[in-house]
Amino acid sequence: MKPFDPRLLRYSRSSRGFIFAIVLIAVIGATFTIAQAFLLVDLICKFFQDNRAFSSLHAEVVVLGLIFLARALLAFTNDRVSTTASSKMRNELRTEVMKKTLENSGSDTTELGTVGIALLVTKGINSLDSYFAKFLPQLFIAVVVPVVVGITIAWRDWKSGGIILLTIPLIPVFGILIGKFTASATEKKWQTLALLSGYFLDLLSGLTTLKVYGREKLQSKKLDEVGNKYRTETMQVLRVSFLSSLALELVATLSVALLAVTIGLRLVNGSMPLSVGLFVLVLAPEVYWPIRQVSAYFHAAADGVAAFNQLFSILEKPLRNANYVATQVSEISWSELKVCYPNREEIIIPAGKWRPGEIHALIGPSGSGKSTLAGILLGFIYPTEGTVTISDQSGSTDLSTMDLVAWRSLIAWQPQEPKFPIGTVAHILRHAQPQASDSDLTTALLRVDLDPQDLPQGLQTELGTVRQKLSIGQLRKIALARALMKSAPILILDEPTASVDDISENQIANVLRERAKEGAMVLLISHREFMIGSSTHVTSMGVSK
Repeated sequence: MKPFDPRLLRYSRSSRGFIFAIVLIAVIGATFTIAQAFLLVDLICKFFQDNRAFSSLHAEVVVLGLIFLARALLAFTNDRVSTTASSKMRNELRTEVMKKTLENSGSDTTELGTVGIALLVTKGINSLDSYFAKFLPQLFIAVVVPVVVGITIAWRDWKSGGIILLTIPLIPVFGILIGKFTASATEKKWQTLALLSGYFLDLLSGLTTLKVYGREKLQSKKLDEVGNKYRTETMQVLRVSFLSSLALELVATLSVALLAVTIGLRLVNGSMPLSVGLFVLVLAPEVYWPIRQVSAYFHAAADGVAAFNQLFSILEKPLRNANYVATQVSEISWSELKVCYPNREEIIIPAGKWRPGEIHALIGPSGSGKSTLAGILLGFIYPTEGTVTISDQSGSTDLSTMDLVAWRSLIAWQPQEPKFPIGTVAHILRHAQPQASDSDLTTALLRVDLDPQDLPQGLQTELGTVRQKLSIGQLRKIALARALMKSAPILILDEPTASVDDISENQIANVLRERAKEGAMVLLISHREFMIGSSTHVTSMGVSK
């Protein structure tokens, strides 16, 4: 990625005002720097050359103190503006990435994985704080201050300006050369972190199975290997960062030293006035220091810069032209569908159709494409081959041309493994009906054979936390109750009766039959024979060879 990518202005509105503010701060800062140098040199010359008493220089000292105070306030303002803008820009980018991921039907999740997306929108975007709050402001300061100060020095003494012009390119040249190693090392570190996160998530997901078969301790060795690899990559980045700091500091020091020696020799032979020599010597570090700080902050922002590549790969994806809005759906049909996942066999889904009043069951072994078909109907997965057709009063149209937000508003979905945001049971259920009373929520839970009194704190039981104490069966019932409360004409239910007893299964089957009689379209994914037997249509899925 470039030090500053103009695409940032497109996806973060706050960045525009922020850039204007830091450029203005940089210009004011350069003015204060020059004024400070001029007053300091004037004070020194009056005291030593003109033999003025210190008591007669109170005005100059007060003004110089005010300049120091103004620069301190300006630095404080810069930090506050940068920190506030950084928070806003990161939130805007996070929102844009999630909106684009949903608009692209979740294809980014298929490419990067759920862990990759989660890592990108959490740690990846949080790593941009150093980029926005430190590197980006310093980048504009390094553009404005050295140019203004360098021109001022050249105006007072063209020879010193020539030396600065010859030595200042050394810092960005060395910074670019070392930055390439930093970018490569940071990219490896980022990939290793993604691998470690994915492996750890898989380990947690399968921990119960590993405990049952006594295999949990064997995974610690592999986890240690990946963790040590991440530690090694992190130390490699730190080594490069320390090396670059030493090299750039040495270049800046030698450049100022060369200028100081030249000024000293010219002062000795009388070819330069003391006021000019002091003025150039006081201002010279202000030319090199901002550029030196850019390189230092680049290493602090290296993780964020690496995340930018993945961010823009998502944000730059073109949106499909989909704006058709269905009204009353009379039929959903699909041709034979083929879906390709990375490192997996191709999944073939047989053709089928689904009408109002029907409970259409999908059966087949795990991995045969049942949940994949649900994902296609929800617009989260694009089939590699084949089409899904939606028929309503206006005719038939391809699902790929549908407005997904409007389409999903017609669907109530219960996933196979429900995940909830942090909140109470009442709060979660009110996602479906915001105006529902506690009595309505209790009725909805009782319909799926879940008595709120069986929950630890009733409707106020907290969900979405690591310490939630509900069983998977209870969580599925809550998710099913929420789906049924939406009163949507299309229901897609993935294993709604797994991990529940026979009584609950019978009651849930009766509720689904009632919804179908009311005209709802129910798509049921299940391995339970009772639920399959209560369906009106059954489609058998199979894995292609």
